[in-house]
Amino acid sequence: MKLKGKVLAGASALGMAGGLIGVAAPAANAAVVLTPVIIDTTAGPQNLGECVNTVQLVKLTTPTKGVGLGDQTLDNVKAAGNVAKDQTSHLAVNGGGQCSGVTPHGDKHIPFPGTGSQGESNLTAKSAAVSITGNASCAQDAGGLAFDIENDATKDNSYPLHGKITWTFNETYNDLITALPKPYKMQAALQVLGFSTNPLTPDVIDVGGIVLSGVNAGAMVSGGVWFDPVAKTGGATGYNTGYEVDLSAAVGCQDDTDLGPTNPLQLNDANIATVLSGGGPATLSLLGSATPGLQFDVGN
Repeated sequence: MKLKGKVLAGASALGMAGGLIGVAAPAANAAVVLTPVIIDTTAGPQNLGECVNTVQLVKLTTPTKGVGLGDQTLDNVKAAGNVAKDQTSHLAVNGGGQCSGVTPHGDKHIPFPGTGSQGESNLTAKSAAVSITGNASCAQDAGGLAFDIENDATKDNSYPLHGKITWTFNETYNDLITALPKPYKMQAALQVLGFSTNPLTPDVIDVGGIVLSGVNAGAMVSGGVWFDPVAKTGGATGYNTGYEVDLSAAVGCQDDTDLGPTNPLQLNDANIATVLSGGGPATLSLLGSATPGLQFDVGN
């Protein structure tokens, strides 16, 4: 099911989410914690770390000005955004979230222990710039696959949203070559795999990918994040970003667009231009959905 079918299914949870969101107070930045880690995948996959509780503000655009994600597949839909800021403090929501991971023994720049690789935790995002693109629609489908849209007249043009996310963390290390402080970083290639099949998380998408560089380099990325259509209202329910949930933007995602020739009003009646997105135990969606955030693993 596409966006409106999923999002409206969770609308009844909005009141609950409003109460719980207030509990997720911004986290104070703490110093990075370093721990030697032994990488051994002989017994199966090994988790290196995670990224959780970051909230991002993302804009959806297409080559046509003013048109975002709609109920017909459009070429070159782009989603771009970064860490959302609290409208009062102007600081990153939830302190930028928390990430953890590993850099290998023998790294030319990042210090490492005498034995084992370097485990880093308490990394907080100063920036988490995401840029993904694809040929996409929010129209309802029955197959459960992202952008597999039988009610979309241009569904044959669909292609999964894909791209990169680049983290720059507040925490630093002293470069082994220059002796200068440098921020920890991480960049991953991502693909949107589809909506979660869990009916209790109607606005959650599954993602996959691989870390290209920095912390957790080479690790596989998995997990889920929520994304909710929002409008700028100056209100506080969207993590006090000034953006609040706006289901009207998704009103046309579920209607029968294949009836368009006899009811043209059912075509092109959705336009999602802005979303808040996040994941992790302290970051419920605006509809009350809980998501795991992103996990980083090595091995089979």
